[in-house]
Amino acid sequence: MRGLLARAALAAPVLAAVALGAPSARADGPPARSAIAPLAGPGGAPARVSGAPLRLSSTAQPLTRGADPWFGDDKARHFCASMVLASGGYALGSLATDDIGGRIALGAAVALGAGLAKEALDAAGYGTPSFRDLVWDALGTSAGLGLSVWFDLAATPIQF
Repeated sequence: MRGLLARAALAAPVLAAVALGAPSARADGPPARSAIAPLAGPGGAPARVSGAPLRLSSTAQPLTRGADPWFGDDKARHFCASMVLASGGYALGSLATDDIGGRIALGAAVALGAGLAKEALDAAGYGTPSFRDLVWDALGTSAGLGLSVWFDLAATPIQF
Protein backbone atom coordinates (compact mmCIF):
# COMPACT_ATOMS: atom_id res chain seq x y z
CA MET A 1 0.00 0.00 0.00
CA ARG A 2 2.86 2.37 0.78
CA GLY A 3 4.14 2.12 -2.82
CA LEU A 4 0.73 3.03 -4.22
CA LEU A 5 0.48 6.00 -1.85
CA ALA A 6 3.96 7.19 -2.84
CA ARG A 7 3.21 6.95 -6.56
CA ALA A 8 -0.05 8.85 -6.13
CA ALA A 9 1.69 11.58 -4.15
CA LEU A 10 4.32 11.98 -6.88
CA ALA A 11 1.59 13.27 -9.20
CA ALA A 12 0.76 16.10 -6.78
CA PRO A 13 3.41 18.57 -8.07
CA VAL A 14 2.04 18.23 -11.60
CA LEU A 15 -1.48 18.92 -10.40
CA ALA A 16 -0.24 21.91 -8.40
CA ALA A 17 1.53 23.34 -11.43
CA VAL A 18 -1.69 23.12 -13.42
CA ALA A 19 -3.72 24.68 -10.59
CA LEU A 20 -1.22 27.47 -9.92
CA GLY A 21 -1.02 28.30 -13.62
CA ALA A 22 -4.78 28.91 -13.86
CA PRO A 23 -5.92 32.53 -14.05
CA SER A 24 -6.79 33.89 -10.65
CA ALA A 25 -10.07 35.53 -9.72
CA ARG A 26 -10.32 38.29 -7.16
CA ALA A 27 -13.12 38.23 -4.62
CA ASP A 28 -13.42 42.02 -4.63
CA GLY A 29 -13.89 42.54 -8.34
CA PRO A 30 -13.26 41.23 -11.84
CA PRO A 31 -10.61 38.59 -12.55
CA ALA A 32 -7.00 39.74 -12.44
CA ARG A 33 -6.02 41.40 -15.69
CA SER A 34 -3.06 40.04 -17.57
CA ALA A 35 -1.11 42.05 -20.07
CA ILE A 36 -1.58 40.07 -23.27
CA ALA A 37 -0.23 41.86 -26.30
CA PRO A 38 0.25 40.51 -29.81
CA LEU A 39 3.75 40.57 -31.25
CA ALA A 40 4.14 42.81 -34.26
CA GLY A 41 5.02 41.06 -37.47
CA PRO A 42 6.07 42.55 -40.81
CA GLY A 43 4.15 45.70 -41.66
CA GLY A 44 2.75 46.00 -38.11
CA ALA A 45 0.45 42.97 -38.47
CA PRO A 46 0.32 40.51 -35.56
CA ALA A 47 2.92 37.75 -35.87
CA ARG A 48 1.48 34.34 -36.69
CA VAL A 49 2.63 30.80 -36.09
CA SER A 50 0.67 28.17 -38.02
CA GLY A 51 -2.01 30.74 -38.75
CA ALA A 52 -2.63 31.60 -35.07
CA PRO A 53 -1.61 34.94 -33.59
CA LEU A 54 1.47 34.68 -31.37
CA ARG A 55 0.96 36.30 -27.96
CA LEU A 56 3.06 36.90 -24.89
CA SER A 57 1.50 37.13 -21.47
CA SER A 58 2.73 38.53 -18.19
CA THR A 59 0.83 38.82 -14.94
CA ALA A 60 3.67 40.47 -13.03
CA GLN A 61 2.56 43.66 -11.35
CA PRO A 62 4.82 45.85 -9.24
CA LEU A 63 4.00 45.81 -5.53
CA THR A 64 4.22 48.84 -3.33
CA ARG A 65 5.40 48.55 0.26
CA GLY A 66 1.84 48.50 1.67
CA ALA A 67 0.44 46.06 -0.92
CA ASP A 68 1.54 42.83 0.81
CA PRO A 69 -1.49 41.62 2.78
CA TRP A 70 -1.33 38.53 4.96
CA PHE A 71 -4.34 36.93 3.24
CA GLY A 72 -3.96 37.52 -0.50
CA ASP A 73 -4.03 35.37 -3.61
CA ASP A 74 -0.23 35.26 -3.58
CA LYS A 75 -0.18 33.85 -0.06
CA ALA A 76 -2.63 31.10 -1.00
CA ARG A 77 -0.38 30.14 -3.89
CA HIS A 78 2.65 29.99 -1.57
CA PHE A 79 0.72 27.83 0.89
CA CYS A 80 -0.59 25.40 -1.75
CA ALA A 81 2.72 25.10 -3.61
CA SER A 82 4.62 24.43 -0.38
CA MET A 83 2.04 21.90 0.76
CA VAL A 84 2.28 20.01 -2.52
CA LEU A 85 6.08 20.17 -2.64
CA ALA A 86 6.35 18.93 0.95
CA SER A 87 3.99 16.04 0.20
CA GLY A 88 5.92 15.19 -2.96
CA GLY A 89 9.22 15.30 -1.09
CA TYR A 90 7.78 13.05 1.60
CA ALA A 91 6.59 10.63 -1.08
CA LEU A 92 10.04 10.58 -2.68
CA GLY A 93 11.53 9.93 0.74
CA SER A 94 9.18 6.99 1.24
CA LEU A 95 10.64 5.38 -1.86
CA ALA A 96 14.14 5.69 -0.38
CA THR A 97 13.69 4.94 3.33
CA ASP A 98 11.30 3.54 5.92
CA ASP A 99 12.39 6.15 8.47
CA ILE A 100 9.60 8.72 8.98
CA GLY A 101 12.08 11.32 10.20
CA GLY A 102 14.08 11.06 6.99
CA ARG A 103 10.93 11.43 4.90
CA ILE A 104 9.88 14.50 6.85
CA ALA A 105 13.35 16.00 6.46
CA LEU A 106 13.32 15.47 2.68
CA GLY A 107 9.81 16.91 2.32
CA ALA A 108 10.72 19.96 4.39
CA ALA A 109 13.97 20.46 2.47
CA VAL A 110 12.19 20.35 -0.89
CA ALA A 111 9.37 22.73 0.07
CA LEU A 112 11.35 25.21 2.15
CA GLY A 113 14.25 25.10 -0.31
CA ALA A 114 11.91 26.07 -3.14
CA GLY A 115 10.37 28.87 -1.06
CA LEU A 116 13.77 30.23 -0.04
CA ALA A 117 15.03 30.03 -3.63
CA LYS A 118 11.98 31.95 -4.84
CA GLU A 119 12.49 34.67 -2.25
CA ALA A 120 16.22 34.83 -3.07
CA LEU A 121 15.33 35.43 -6.71
CA ASP A 122 12.87 38.11 -5.63
CA ALA A 123 15.61 39.76 -3.55
CA ALA A 124 17.96 39.62 -6.53
CA GLY A 125 15.62 41.90 -8.47
CA TYR A 126 13.25 39.44 -10.14
CA GLY A 127 10.32 40.32 -7.89
CA THR A 128 9.41 41.73 -4.52
CA PRO A 129 10.76 39.74 -1.56
CA SER A 130 8.34 39.19 1.29
CA PHE A 131 8.76 37.72 4.76
CA ARG A 132 5.04 36.97 4.71
CA ASP A 133 5.55 34.69 1.71
CA LEU A 134 8.10 32.72 3.74
CA VAL A 135 5.63 32.42 6.62
CA TRP A 136 3.00 30.97 4.28
CA ASP A 137 5.65 28.65 2.79
CA ALA A 138 6.39 27.33 6.30
CA LEU A 139 2.68 26.89 7.07
CA GLY A 140 2.10 25.04 3.79
CA THR A 141 5.12 22.84 4.44
CA SER A 142 3.79 21.96 7.89
CA ALA A 143 0.32 21.16 6.51
CA GLY A 144 1.72 19.03 3.68
CA LEU A 145 4.00 17.06 5.97
CA GLY A 146 1.25 16.62 8.55
CA LEU A 147 -1.14 15.22 5.97
CA SER A 148 1.55 13.01 4.46
CA VAL A 149 2.48 11.48 7.82
CA TRP A 150 -1.18 11.02 8.68
CA PHE A 151 -1.92 9.23 5.37
CA ASP A 152 1.25 7.18 5.66
CA LEU A 153 0.46 6.00 9.19
CA ALA A 154 -3.16 5.33 8.25
CA ALA A 155 -2.05 3.16 5.33
CA THR A 156 0.49 1.22 7.40
CA PRO A 157 -0.94 -1.94 8.98
CA ILE A 158 -0.55 -2.29 12.72
CA GLN A 159 1.83 -5.07 13.70
CA PHE A 160 1.47 -6.81 17.06
